[in-house]
Amino acid sequence: MYVVCAEHLEQAIDEFVEIYEVPPDLYYLDKLSFSDWDTPNKCDFCDQLPKYLVV
Repeated sequence: MYVVCAEHLEQAIDEFVEIYEVPPDLYYLDKLSFSDWDTPNKCDFCDQLPKYLVV
């Protein structure tokens, strides 16, 4: 699972496919809410605000 900004979306997809050998599901973080999970404040690859969840 990756939480990433728009700049690093392609990198997250590439890493996911390399590890799991299947394409990931992509979600806009703006349209999600989880009761037991708080959205991280930064991208997994940089300090920008994340926009996507890659799972």
